[in-house]
This record gives sequence, C-alpha cells and structure tokens, in this order.
Amino acid sequence: MIMPELQQPVSGMSEKMRLIRFRMNRETFRFSDEIRLIPRWLVYLVIVLFIVAQAIAQLLNHFEPFTGVPPKWAALAVFGIVTAAGVPIACVLLLFGYINRDAKRRGMHSALWTLLAILVPYLIGVIIYFLLREPLPFSCPQCGAVVGARLNYCSACGYSLHPTCPQCKHEVREGDHFCPHCAHRLAGAAS
Repeated sequence: MIMPELQQPVSGMSEKMRLIRFRMNRETFRFSDEIRLIPRWLVYLVIVLFIVAQAIAQLLNHFEPFTGVPPKWAALAVFGIVTAAGVPIACVLLLFGYINRDAKRRGMHSALWTLLAILVPYLIGVIIYFLLREPLPFSCPQCGAVVGARLNYCSACGYSLHPTCPQCKHEVREGDHFCPHCAHRLAGAAS
C-alpha cells in the first residue's frame, strides 16, 4: 500500500528562506533611491554641526596654537582632526535617519527601531534592524492593492500571492507551466 506524503509543517527557517527568495525576486534597490530616504533636515543639520565644529576647533587653535608648528600647518592639522572625527559621526547620524524612514516605509514601528539602533551599543542595533526588517509591501498583480510580503492572499481580491502546486503543495513561480517538484501540469500550461 502506497502512503501519501505527509505535508510537513512550515518551520521558521523555511519562512525565512521564502522571504529571502521573495526579496531577491521583487525588491530592487538603487543606492540613489535609498539615500533619498534620509530626511533633508537631518542632512542640513549634520552639515551645520560640521561647520560649527570646525569653527570652534579653529577658534580654540587660534588662542592656543601648537608649539613649534607654523600656524598654517596647525590650522590644517586641526581641520583634519575634526574632519576625521566628524565624518564617522555624521554617517552614523544619517544612518539613524535612514532607519527611521525605512522602517516607516516597511510598516514597522519606526520610533522603536530608531531607538533600538541608537541605544544598542557598537551599532549592533543597526545590524539587528537590517537582519530583521520586513520586506517592502508591493502591489497585487491582479487588483493593484498594496499588500504585505508575508501575506499569502490579497486581502482585497483573494489572489494567491504565492502560488502552489495543487498536487504536491510546493510553491511555484508565476510563469511555471509544470511544477519543478512533481512535474504536475499547472493551470497556466499550454495544452
């Protein structure tokens, strides 16, 4: 007697792999589009803070110059030191702004993720955010409604967002004519 295959329960790892495959197929990233997520006011604030830090450093250098160093070289050294310290700080501040906007666009709690990124030391919170962030929502291919990547069916029209083989229940791609697991003819196959 041949026993039918038992459907294995979906584990957490297979769900993660499905989301990774989904991201690779649907999400396209361009660096210029991602940079535009950083709030303009934050960019201007970082520039102003950098200019203020340079002015304060040069002012302090004017009153207490380096001993035995010409003033031009001392001013250049102070400029280099402030720049070397300021650029990484500016990058981290801009990264926090990006995380805030990116979390909001993905439907996540933006304030919570921003605080996590800021408060967890050594940028571990930033790494946690990038590992656990939700996939971007996308439009339903049938009705155009915006749906989350974790959903299996569109809540507006019931369209199957992750089509499966009717025989073996494995996930198939939208353009497949035959199931890659059991070779069952799919509904979209030509007669």
